[in-house]
Amino acid sequence: MIADLKTLTRLLQERHPGLPLFLLGESMGGAVIMASAIQADTGADGIVLVAPAIWSRDTMHPIQRWALKMVAHTFPCLELTGSGLEIRPSDNLEMLRAYRADPLVINGTRVDALWGVTNLMDLAITRAGRLPGPALVLYGEHDEIIPDGAFCALLDRIPADRQDIRVVLYREGWHMLTRDLQGKRVMADIAAWLRRPDGRLPSGEEVQTGSRRLERFCQRSQGTGSSARVLRTGAREGQKQ
Repeated sequence: MIADLKTLTRLLQERHPGLPLFLLGESMGGAVIMASAIQADTGADGIVLVAPAIWSRDTMHPIQRWALKMVAHTFPCLELTGSGLEIRPSDNLEMLRAYRADPLVINGTRVDALWGVTNLMDLAITRAGRLPGPALVLYGEHDEIIPDGAFCALLDRIPADRQDIRVVLYREGWHMLTRDLQGKRVMADIAAWLRRPDGRLPSGEEVQTGSRRLERFCQRSQGTGSSARVLRTGAREGQKQ
């Protein structure tokens, strides 16, 4: 997937020379962008990470890490569906019903694929400190797919002096942010950022270092094995929470 992204980026730049190029990755796509360090290779003008998949092994519970390793090496072809876990990726139930009915949507995932995705997330989080900018990182407070402890661990790895990385934390956001019921607000933020990466975001939900809201949010992740320490998260004029 990393190789595909680099190839696609190169082909787009060859076909449309001189046009700005931004990379947007949702969930696992965000992890692919982070792991590829694509901007350093191709000179992309910026990246948008929508609920990036950064649930690496060091933010998993030890039992989860052990279970994944055991099953992946003993029953790699076993398919898991997530049925019975009572986890929702979005509050847009109509959209989720359409997803389930779509024959092109994969409803079951092999354990060896989950092992590979975890390897990808491990690689992505190790490169968070060298995240290319400018970057816009989006996350929802109701995300049940990527734990909040993993998200706060990502923030911990972003250097405090990275003013070109901005973070938005949506109070009513879930994992599928652009398809949630408030998806239009998310899309409006992305569009505004693409026009001016240092400009105001219309949702007003950008979070920044030292804000009480972000500190409260990350404090509740302490029990997940992630630090509650909050580093920089894109301070901008007039957007203190």
